[in-house]
Amino acid sequence: MSPILCASLIALSLVSTAYSTVKPLPEKIEQIMKQDKYQHANWGILVKDALSKETFYEKNSNQLFLPGSTTKLFSVAALIHAYGDEYQFRTPVYAMGSLKDGVLKGNLVLVGQGDLTFGGRQEIGFDRLSYTKMDHIYANSLPHAFLTKEDPLNALNSLAKGVRDAGIVRIEGDVLIDDRLFETIELRGMLASPVMINENVFDIVIHPTTVGQPAEISWRPQVAGYALVNACKTVASSEPLEIVVTSDATGRSIRVSGTVPEDQKSVIRTFSIKDPEAFARDAFIQALMAQGIAVKVKKPGKLPAKTDYAMMQPVAIWTSPPLYEYAKLILKVSHNLGADLIPLLLAAQKGSATFDAGMLELGKFTTDVVKVSPDSFVFVDAAGGDQNRLTPEAEVKLLDYVRSWPEVQFTRYFQGLPTLGVDGSLEDFGKGTPAVGKIRAKTGTGISYNFATQQYFLTTQALAGFIEGKNGRLLEFMIAVNNGNMPKLEDIFPIFEDESQIAVEFYNSSE
Repeated sequence: MSPILCASLIALSLVSTAYSTVKPLPEKIEQIMKQDKYQHANWGILVKDALSKETFYEKNSNQLFLPGSTTKLFSVAALIHAYGDEYQFRTPVYAMGSLKDGVLKGNLVLVGQGDLTFGGRQEIGFDRLSYTKMDHIYANSLPHAFLTKEDPLNALNSLAKGVRDAGIVRIEGDVLIDDRLFETIELRGMLASPVMINENVFDIVIHPTTVGQPAEISWRPQVAGYALVNACKTVASSEPLEIVVTSDATGRSIRVSGTVPEDQKSVIRTFSIKDPEAFARDAFIQALMAQGIAVKVKKPGKLPAKTDYAMMQPVAIWTSPPLYEYAKLILKVSHNLGADLIPLLLAAQKGSATFDAGMLELGKFTTDVVKVSPDSFVFVDAAGGDQNRLTPEAEVKLLDYVRSWPEVQFTRYFQGLPTLGVDGSLEDFGKGTPAVGKIRAKTGTGISYNFATQQYFLTTQALAGFIEGKNGRLLEFMIAVNNGNMPKLEDIFPIFEDESQIAVEFYNSSE
């Protein structure tokens, strides 16, 4: 036998062994995939045993798909690998100058550390972050968003109290925000910056009143120097919901116009804070004044050299919950801004300051640490934009990698995933099935608008994570469908349910 033929037979034998346990897809799954809305769609599926590595179900698993937000499984894992899941952001405030009789003759400097929530979601009395099943960052694109109850200015208020406790009652200098940790960059219409208040957005809640009357509007965070103009009116229930939020060039005067039907439930919209550094400064001065600290800015201050901080003691520090709480937030609600902040944090750890440098670090993690072939993924961002590509095999390889972590670390990652029928982006799906609470997985969604038909279009719906099988074995899986039909925005929810039911069938077959 020739060496070439021998090598070919060995390779064929290895492939055969790898897929020797592959089963035909259950009939219910085939029926789901054959629905008219998937007539022109492409499906990718891979289900493996986490311990034995046996493959149970497979379809196009080595082909590239749009992974959507299942990309976040990689970016969050990279962040944990780089920083450790118990890492805490410590945001300091320094007093630069002389302090005598409570008077600081010099500048007060808050140094940004890239804390995504910066106290805005921290549950009072607990070292954890709050979230809802439909996060406020999606309020402008998806219906039924909810706000958390925590005060977005919590950290600044706490730091201001710390400054007061340090004996400072008057500042004769300036209040500065040091945002030099990494570049401030716009991603998906949101700004990622070293200091973020309410994730750099205003929350606007609009309530209908009576027909012909102005709507009732509340908003947060409210800071002196920023105002909201209400030009939104209540209309009959037969009329459309149309809300437009604009601002002046500075972003300090926000205008809400449009119509809200009288039978409409409260509507939430967000509006990006245009200058995060200026807003954080204004908000911090407001917090300081609320603590009885007089702020007398005589001339603009100047930031010190970064190396100067090493020789100083902060007068106040805000300490965040552990990083695994941030991982949970990003995964549970599919927090795009939080995921796209990760490359900036990866870059900062390496002494760089750009998003592009951070994406290179994410790529190195994927190829060098997870050992994913570079031709099986494309990451243009860390959150899951439609330019990203990934094979189900690569996604499951990542799941296999995190399964190799120490048990405590893996358990935190595992518990941070949305749980079918219980919480996060899977809370409303798979209800009433035996798999409720047994499937923990990241969702990924991509939607486009077809201007030629004036209808929506599914670019991708993906689901990847773990199934706690009936037999006690842990399964790793990915399901992806690209290019589906969904004329209305609300049609996305039945597609969520379809993939949930496919995962349920995998659970049902895990005897």
